[in-house]
Amino acid sequence: MKKTIILISAILFCAITSALFTSCEDLMGDYLNKAPGVDVTEDTIFSSRSQVETFLMGIYEYGIHSNLSYAGSWEARDRAGYANPEGTMFTGASDESECTTDWYFVQNWNNGSINPNLRNEDIDGRFNYRWKAIRMVTVLDDRINDVPDMADAEKEQFRAEAKVIRAMNYFEMLKRYGGVPVIDHRLNVDDDLKIPRNSVAEVIDFIVKDCDEALPYLAENYMESKGNANLKGRIHKGVALAIKSKTLLFAASPLFNTTTPYLDLGEHNDFLCYGDFKQERWEVAAAAADACLKWAPGAGCHLITDQGADKNYEYSWNIYDNDEIILAEKSQVNTGVWIWPWGEFTRYCPPNKGYGGTSPTLNFVKKYEKHDGTRQNWPVNIDDVDYQIQEKMMELDYRFKQTIHYNMAYYNDDYKEAPLYQEAIEFIESGDGAREGAISKCKGGFWLRKGRPTSINVNNYAPRPNSTIYQLNEVYMNYAEAMFEAYGPDSDPKGYGMTARQAMNILRDRSGQPKILTGSGIYPNFREWVHNERAIELAFDNHRFWDIRRWMIAEEEGVMKGDMLGLMINLTDPTAPALLDRGYTGTVVKIETRKFTRKMYMHPFLTDEVNIGYLVQNPGY
Repeated sequence: MKKTIILISAILFCAITSALFTSCEDLMGDYLNKAPGVDVTEDTIFSSRSQVETFLMGIYEYGIHSNLSYAGSWEARDRAGYANPEGTMFTGASDESECTTDWYFVQNWNNGSINPNLRNEDIDGRFNYRWKAIRMVTVLDDRINDVPDMADAEKEQFRAEAKVIRAMNYFEMLKRYGGVPVIDHRLNVDDDLKIPRNSVAEVIDFIVKDCDEALPYLAENYMESKGNANLKGRIHKGVALAIKSKTLLFAASPLFNTTTPYLDLGEHNDFLCYGDFKQERWEVAAAAADACLKWAPGAGCHLITDQGADKNYEYSWNIYDNDEIILAEKSQVNTGVWIWPWGEFTRYCPPNKGYGGTSPTLNFVKKYEKHDGTRQNWPVNIDDVDYQIQEKMMELDYRFKQTIHYNMAYYNDDYKEAPLYQEAIEFIESGDGAREGAISKCKGGFWLRKGRPTSINVNNYAPRPNSTIYQLNEVYMNYAEAMFEAYGPDSDPKGYGMTARQAMNILRDRSGQPKILTGSGIYPNFREWVHNERAIELAFDNHRFWDIRRWMIAEEEGVMKGDMLGLMINLTDPTAPALLDRGYTGTVVKIETRKFTRKMYMHPFLTDEVNIGYLVQNPGY
């Protein structure tokens, strides 16, 4: 196989002492809260446990991403800029929502202008940080045996944690670019630094290998009941199993598991896909998801089911470090509501006049069933008017009400009936830009609620974000999809103890949705049900943008292409004494018409990377 060369020395040989050894304060909760070393050399770092522990925390710092919208590294508090320097969330580039501020990077995807000449933050703001973390992992792997005051078991644990972080970063690059260079050993200055770009198959195998090799040396989990809750945010077995599950799910999906790629790259097609289709890849993905689900009970990780059907779902982001979370990123401290990430949810509270907010689309809202499992009857065409719009929204799946803020819904104690109808602007006191913006800037007729604790209010304005990366409900959905694609909806030939249908019904049941015991309910086929259930259960958790690309449905009308619709809410009876009795109409409006071309199934590499390293660009760019 011919390989094209990429020169990555500029990234891999960044200055270690200046870039990699930073304060660990608040990096992982209360874990390893110690001052950095100064004037250190590599020999100094690996001369003691305390120094190498700080080095490991540097790997966490550069290697752990966030799905929340943090500011650029030049503006973010503490280390949040490394975790997500892109300033907003990928949700606005999918049919989930519209980012209501035009200058964010997602608009490059929406208008089809994504190209390799944009800024790093407009394509992949963490590209350089990932390579720094990978470089550090190879250094730790090479030198940790030199540390004199560490037991062998602890050395292996540190090495294992670092490998899992490396696997995580390779997965994040796989889903963006396909094949990238695999760095599995330390590079020295006299080595050949022109590193070949590896195939999709080789990258996937490497990720799985890192996870498998790490598993025997990792802790089961970090739990309050075991007295080590202060270590949450540190890599454990569940993280390795979750990464492996997700990687193998992507490996089995149509984007990669195919004989021909989405666009031809000639002799380099293996950078984009396997080059063959194998049904067994779904079986392997099912086994990986089952292994993670089997880990969970003994590790104290479980679905939240005891808060009531109308509260179970939101518990996972309302309650910090809860038991449904497998891994959360820990760079953020208690953060005021006037800055990132809170500004990317809504313009209600705080004002956030510059940041904008995330407004879910009617395209996505239509995915929610009614409480009884039937389909809601929504208006269809632009300018259609629905005179029962308020009643229809109140009839939906509890997950809708916990995920999306709609007209007159409870937002928090400051806005117990928060209006989104147009006439409400007339009643806003002069200068109250928060509420005016909440209505006038709400392009879809809805605001994003999920991810922003309802406890935030004027008296609790600086909470700590629950920046979840892996969560148990995702693994249930991984399992359901892989089991269905491998064996069908109702078969469990390997004896895992649960079919695809049963896995999805567990999630539906905890949120009060009726189980679908036969067939596929209101959906035309079982696969459509799987895809819709995943969209709802994992909504706004940084899955949808990647799922619709791996399923290769992004080019379908209304997904990443065509009209994105919203609702304009109007008041019909202003004289009624109770706000909810006043009556509201919903008029279908077009937010924008989006463009999608097949090249957008993968990210482009930056032109500077291509020019420096002779890197073959992904096709179409």
